[in-house]
Order: sequence, then structure tokens, then C-alpha cells
Amino acid sequence: MLTLNYIIRRSALSLVLVVGVLLLSFVLTYYAPGDPALTWAGRPRGPGALEAIERARQELGLDKPLWYQLSTYIGRFLSGDWGTSVKFKTPVLELVLRGFASSLELVAYSFLVAVPLGYLLGISAALSRGGLRDRVIYYFSAAISGTPRFITAAVAYIALYVLSQALGTPVIYGRLSSELRVGFEEITGVITLDSLIQGRLDAFLDSLVRIIPPAVVLSTYPMGVLARVVRIAVAETLEEEYVRQAVSLGIPAGVVMRRYVAPSVVPVVAQLSGLFFSYSLVEAMAVESVFGREGLGYLLIKSLESSDYPLIVGSIVLVSLVFVVANTIADVVQAKVNPRVVV
Repeated sequence: MLTLNYIIRRSALSLVLVVGVLLLSFVLTYYAPGDPALTWAGRPRGPGALEAIERARQELGLDKPLWYQLSTYIGRFLSGDWGTSVKFKTPVLELVLRGFASSLELVAYSFLVAVPLGYLLGISAALSRGGLRDRVIYYFSAAISGTPRFITAAVAYIALYVLSQALGTPVIYGRLSSELRVGFEEITGVITLDSLIQGRLDAFLDSLVRIIPPAVVLSTYPMGVLARVVRIAVAETLEEEYVRQAVSLGIPAGVVMRRYVAPSVVPVVAQLSGLFFSYSLVEAMAVESVFGREGLGYLLIKSLESSDYPLIVGSIVLVSLVFVVANTIADVVQAKVNPRVVV
């Protein structure tokens, strides 16, 4: 049952968790090898290099003690100023929101594939418990969910590359072809949506073709796990007395599934959705790097290469915020659809 006390407790715990992630990521980045001042100064060489780097350290505040840097950063962070990227010379908040929009687009399309197919596979397996179809779906779901996503992405990309070379078609890489980017404006950061807003059907189709392969790759884990969980939930529901009674009364199988069995699976799907979303967002970073999509994974790799600590901390904190919000929403939805759940 959802209560105000739960919302307050969950919000306070979420705030503590995010601040803890902020502190830990900042301290770890502070002691990590590399010098952000070197990147900020443009990696100077020659007689004036040392002076330029020292000037950059003063501009970034790296010459101050850790406690001063940390307290200053937290104060600015909570006021909405996440700092400036050392590499891109752009506000961190703007960069991570743009990268998050790209990653969110990929995760959303992967859910459009994973949830319906996982749901249908689970129900199909439950209706043939112990049969050949049940075993095939079980092994298939175990294989696609157990294989690391970066391996699946690499294999899929190689297969698509070979196929494109054989057919003489362009290789699927990036979010939008360079030719179509001329005159194209990113409004929300979600290219498929921005193309529709601007009435660019050519850009929409191109971005859709480019997002489907990585979305299918990313959907393999939630699809496989969901299929097995739904299979168990449906199989247990079919053994319930009220379902047996409905079948004995001659109610059509389709009506029984729709009215009595399917609703029992909704809380399970709601509970797993938050976990799937958070996990998929992290895995999207690996998939994006394989398919050349500029999302959070691209930003995190570039920030690590250049010791861009404001961008590193901002990316990590944003991901932790998404984790907290997604799982909180999942718990609230579960409590709403199933009053027996105590939160």
C-alpha cells in the first residue's frame, strides 16, 4: 500500500544515495591518474608549457585542497551548475542531458522490442509447460540474456557490416548520416522525434534504420529474463483455484487469459521494469560505442581519456539519479496495481 510516509522515506534515502555517489565519484576522480589541467591548457609544449598548465590548474581550482574543491563543487552542483567540461569547454549539464537523451532513445526502442516479445514468449512457454516449445523458449531466453551485450553487439555489427558489403549498401553506424545532418537541428536530442517535429521524413527513416539493430541487441537481456519470469508467473496462476473454476465453467480460454491470468503478470512486469531500465541504460553505453552512437557511453569514454573530472562525475551522478528515479517509479506503480504489496 502506497503511503505518504513511504514517499518521504524513499525521497530522503534517494537524496542520501545520490549525494554519496557524488562524494565517492569526486574523491575517486581526484586521486585518479591524469591531469585535467593538461587538457584544459590544450596540451601545450615548449618553454611556456609549465606556466600554461599551472595557470590552467588555478583556473580549474585544482591548486586548492580537496576539502575546498569538494565543498565548492557540491554547492555549485546543488545549485544546478555542474561545472564545465575540460575537453569540450561546454557546460557539463548540457552535455550529459544531450547524451542522456540519445541513450534514452536507444533504451526506449529496446523496450518496445523486449517487453512485448518477452511477455508473449513467457505466456507461450507457460501454455506448453514441459513440452518442446517450453524447452526451446527456455534455452533461447537463457542464451540471449546470458551473453554479454558488448559481445552480442560486436557480432551483430560484424554481421551487418558483411551484409552491407555484400549488398553494396551503407554501413549502419552512427545516429544519422552526414548528408542528412545538413540543415537538421537537434531540438530534444532524440533524433527520431526531432525529425518528425521538423517534418524530415528522410531523417526519420534513416535514424530509425540505424537505431533498430542496437535496440534489438540491447533488448536481449530484458527480453530473456522477462520471458522466464512471465512463464513462471503465468504457470503459477494457471494452477490457482479460481482459474481452474473458470475453465471448468466453460469460459473460453482467451477470456480466461485476458481477465484472470494476464492481470496477475502486470505487477511482475512493473517490478522488473525499473531494474531493466537502469540496467539497460548502463549496457547502452557499451552498445553505443560499437554502433558509433554519441550517448552517455561516448561522453564517459572521452571524459576518461582526457581526465575530464567534471564530466566524469556529472555522468556518474546522472546515471545514479536515473537508477533511483526508475526504481522508485517501479515500486510506486507496483503498489498501485497490486494493493497487497507493502512499500
